[in-house]
Amino acid sequence: MTTADPGFRRTATQLRQEGWRDWHLLTAIANAAGNHRAQQQGLRPSPGDSPEHRARILAAMQAPEHPDDPPVPAQAFTEQALRSHLSAAAVSTARSLGLAIRSGALDPQALLSVLGDRYGYWTDDIEHTDPFGWQAAEDDTI
Repeated sequence: MTTADPGFRRTATQLRQEGWRDWHLLTAIANAAGNHRAQQQGLRPSPGDSPEHRARILAAMQAPEHPDDPPVPAQAFTEQALRSHLSAAAVSTARSLGLAIRSGALDPQALLSVLGDRYGYWTDDIEHTDPFGWQAAEDDTI
């Protein structure tokens, strides 16, 4: 995926218009790329995984990217994929805030709403430059 990809750019723009902050996008992108790399190594999470298996998955996801690594395909960064990865990250966020996440069906939108209403998940941000460099590119065309 490159940030110059028009499909990704449309998706990111749409998600930003829906209130996604850049850190939401970056979280979802990092998780999508990390999950893809882990799956390429045959590491797939499943309920009841041992702590060792979870640690191998996490290590694969957090390993530095190398120039000779195969690129992560654009399909890993679709709107649906990014939404799914942000929802998964929200579970970790909720747990880090001390919230109990019960096993079973979890409505991702409900969790994201609770995080937004009670913890500023959709409003907390800091001043920063555009991590994709799009603002500068748009300014150059004016």
